[in-house]
Amino acid sequence: MTIRKTVLTIALTALFAASGAALAQDGGQPSFGETTPPSAAMTDQTIDTFVDAFVAVQGIREDYTERLQDASDEGEAQGLQQEAQEKMMQAVEASGMSVQEYNEVAMALQNDPELMEQVQEKAMDRM
Repeated sequence: MTIRKTVLTIALTALFAASGAALAQDGGQPSFGETTPPSAAMTDQTIDTFVDAFVAVQGIREDYTERLQDASDEGEAQGLQQEAQEKMMQAVEASGMSVQEYNEVAMALQNDPELMEQVQEKAMDRM
């Protein structure tokens, strides 16, 4: 159980890393970077939806990480990265949350250790 929590903590931390920040939209194109500040109130439904989206995004990230390691050249790797970003955005939207809402929750997690713990617990149950 401790190993699962450690892996989940690393995954959530990676969500905020410079190379894997929360998904953002810039002119309709997937990109990484600035997001809207989090909203003041975070409902249980919003958190549940975020966790569903997060678990789906993590699955895609793991799948494409393996594919990227096997990429034969830089062009193939860039194509895979773009495909992965598009699939992650689709997974977020399929969960019932917009990419902007996903980003807002992700930003709130950075500033709220209790909320981070709550998300970790729920994600552990779903992974």
